[in-house]
Amino acid sequence: MNCGALLTDTDYCPHCGCDVMVQKKAFYLANLYYNQGLEKASIRDLSGAISCLRRSLTFNKYHMQARNLLGLVYFETGEVVSALSEWVISKNLNPVGNLAGEYIEKVQSNTNKLNTISESIRKYNHALAYCREGHEDMAMIQLKKVLTQNPQLIKGYHLLALLYIREHSYNKARRILKKAARIDKTNTTTLRFLREIDEQTGVTTNLEKKQRNADSDGEGRRTKRTIFQSGNDTVIQPPAFREKSAAAGVLTFVLGILLGAAALWFLVVPAKTQEINRKANEQIQEYSDAIASREAELETLKAQVASAEQASQEQQVQQQTTQEVMTSYDNLLSANSAMAAGQRDQAVSALAQVNRDQLSDSGKTIYDNIKTGMEITDDELAAAGAVSGTAADTAQTSEDTGTVQDTGTETDTTEAGETDSSYEDSGYEDTGYEDTGYSDGYYEEDSYEEDYSEDPYGYYDEYGNYIEY
Repeated sequence: MNCGALLTDTDYCPHCGCDVMVQKKAFYLANLYYNQGLEKASIRDLSGAISCLRRSLTFNKYHMQARNLLGLVYFETGEVVSALSEWVISKNLNPVGNLAGEYIEKVQSNTNKLNTISESIRKYNHALAYCREGHEDMAMIQLKKVLTQNPQLIKGYHLLALLYIREHSYNKARRILKKAARIDKTNTTTLRFLREIDEQTGVTTNLEKKQRNADSDGEGRRTKRTIFQSGNDTVIQPPAFREKSAAAGVLTFVLGILLGAAALWFLVVPAKTQEINRKANEQIQEYSDAIASREAELETLKAQVASAEQASQEQQVQQQTTQEVMTSYDNLLSANSAMAAGQRDQAVSALAQVNRDQLSDSGKTIYDNIKTGMEITDDELAAAGAVSGTAADTAQTSEDTGTVQDTGTETDTTEAGETDSSYEDSGYEDTGYEDTGYSDGYYEEDSYEEDYSEDPYGYYDEYGNYIEY
C-alpha cells in the first residue's frame, strides 16, 4: 500500500520494510468473500452473492473481479443503475484489461433497452408514490407495466405481492413471489412473504420444479422384452419383428399423396386465388384512375374550348361594334362635308346612317351642329333611314338570287311577268327620278324638280317606295 511493490510470503515489504501482515489478511478475506459470492451467484443465490461481494469490496476496494461480478448480479436483479455504477467505479480504478468497459458499452449500445429500463424505473417510483397516497389500484397497474418492461426487477415483484397480500389475494401473491424466487432463490424478503402467505392459507408453497418420471437407468423408454427361466438358464426373448407388406407401403404412399394434395388445395390454392384477385383489383383501380384522369383532362379541354369560343364571340362583337362606330364616323364626316358644300339631301342621307349613341361627346356635338345647321328634322332622318334600309334589303335580295348585273343595273320582275325598268341603279340613279338641279357638285335653288313617269301598275310614295294598285 505504501510503495506498490509486490509482496512475498513474509510479513514485511521487501522494498520498504513496512509491516504488511494486516494488509495480507484483508486481501485474503476479500478473496474469500469473493469466492463465496461467486459460488452463491452460480446457484442463483443473488442476495447472498451481493452480501459476500460487498464484504469483499470492504476489505479490498481495488478487487476488480468482485466489483464486476457485483455489477452483473445487480443487473440480473433488475438494478441496472447500481450495476452501471459499480462498473464505472471498476473502470476508473482499473482502466487496463477491465471487462467493465465492455459491459458498459453493451448496455449503452442498446438505446431501446436503456429507454425501457428508465421508463420502468420511473413507473416504479410512481407506484411507490401511489402506495403512499393510498391509491393501491393505480399502483398495481403501474407495477404490472413495470414487470412487463423489466421482468428481472425483484423489488417490483415484492411490492406487487405486498399489495396482493393487503387485499387478501394470497394466490396471486404466491404466483408473483414464485416468479421472484426463480430469479433469486434465497431472497429473504421473498421467503418472508411466502411464509406469511403459508400461515394465512395453511398451504405450504413448493418452490421446486416438478420433474417428469424417468427410468432408473436414465435411458427412458426401452423396448419391452420377455424374460423367463428355462431350467437353470435365463432366456431373454427379443420382441417379434414384423415385416411390412408391399400393400401397406403402397397404401401409405397413396395416403401421403392425398394428404399433400389436400394441403395444396386448402393452403396453396386459396393463397394463389387471393393473389390473383389482388392483382386484378389493383389493375381495375389503375384503369379507374386513368379513366378519371382522362375525364378530368376532357373536361378541362371542353372548358378551354368554351372559353375560346366565348372569347371569339366577344371579339367578333367587338369588331362589329368597332366597324359600326367607324361607319358612323365616316357618315358623320360625309354629312359634315355635305353641309359644308350646301348639299342638304346628301347630308340628310349620310346623317341618317349615323348612330348617335356610338359617338363621343365631340362627335355628338358635330352631329347636333349638322342637324341644327341644316334644319334637319327627325322625320326626314327616319325617312332617309327607311329608304336606305329598303335599298340595302333589295340589293341583298338581288345578290342572293343572282340577278345583279355587272353594269350595276337591277331589273325587278312583277308577279304578272312584266319588267319594270323604271328603277335603274347606276351610281344610285333612278330613271323615274329626274334631277336637273345638280351641277358642278352643288344644287341650285328652284332648279330641283321631280318627275315620276306614269306607271299603269303602281306608283312611288313620298319615301320612294313602289306601291302596286
